[in-house]
Amino acid sequence: MKQIITPVVLLLFVTFTGFAQTITVTFVNPGNQRDNPTGAFWHNVTKVMEAAAQDLDIELTTLYAERNHIDMKKLAQQALRSSADYLILVDEKGVITDALLTVPGEHKRIAFLLNSPDKLALKRIAAKGIGVLGSVTPDNYQAGRILAKLLHESLPEDSRQTTDRHIMLALLGDVATNAAIEREQGLLGYTNRTYGVNLVERVDAQWSEQSAYELASGLLQRFPDTRLIWCANDAIARGAARAATDLKFRDQLHIGGINWDQGHENVIDISLGGHVLLGGYLLTEIRKFHNRKISAIGEQKIAIFQPYSENFRPLYQAIHGTGLNKIDFKQFTTGGQSYSIKTLNQQLKF
Repeated sequence: MKQIITPVVLLLFVTFTGFAQTITVTFVNPGNQRDNPTGAFWHNVTKVMEAAAQDLDIELTTLYAERNHIDMKKLAQQALRSSADYLILVDEKGVITDALLTVPGEHKRIAFLLNSPDKLALKRIAAKGIGVLGSVTPDNYQAGRILAKLLHESLPEDSRQTTDRHIMLALLGDVATNAAIEREQGLLGYTNRTYGVNLVERVDAQWSEQSAYELASGLLQRFPDTRLIWCANDAIARGAARAATDLKFRDQLHIGGINWDQGHENVIDISLGGHVLLGGYLLTEIRKFHNRKISAIGEQKIAIFQPYSENFRPLYQAIHGTGLNKIDFKQFTTGGQSYSIKTLNQQLKF
């Protein structure tokens, strides 16, 4: 016998769940499902998204490319053929742009996370019949600049007030990626306008701890008076710290990175984080779009980065352990609460 759902029952269901319909989302994650030499960042991106999806009545499927861009292109093609309501893609090194323009298939609801195609590429993608709802990316320029500023300010005040120029090294990410380029631009935005910092070398460390170790081992011997090492991520910073320790230079250095990697506080001096949370934010935007609370997601660049401090330990522990399910991601779909490190952390404090 066919079950009949009355309007009253339907209303009660919507009231109880908060949403009228489960939606399906496929996320092509360029990273590793488990830890790897560049850190657990991409694994944690999915972890946050899974917690958000549970609250938002979203059925989330994650496909991991395991840092293989050829496989990522194949996974994008697989996602285009899927029946998912929405696709979330990460356009690292333009791989996804190339996939969307060359492989068969189209999709009407695609959103980009953390890395997005440029405006020209977006026009070409749209001309192919693929619907791009928008993108959510972090302000990597902000991160690069703030890290440089905090490293400089971490020096004793009396040494900053002298006419000395403190030697800084910069270990960059993969400079074929937008994130690495923008962080480097933020670094230069600070050092080019600050007399007290002498940036003597910038080298590409490929996001890798081992590459950073090898590079820093050589650079610190060339520049033994180095005081500051700016690193594009925490994995690079760990490698630089290990090299400095082996060379007996660690005590004279201030080393900073980006990611809030697990255990960073025991190894490096400064870590900025927050962008790992943006996948959860994008899912709240997709839910609002699906429920017609917003007409578009748009191109959103978000200044989410914060330096780690003990105040953020509840959120830090949830990202790297358990506790993300204690956050009510649904509240960010009502318009009453802004999505930020501080608001997410505040929920976990109680």
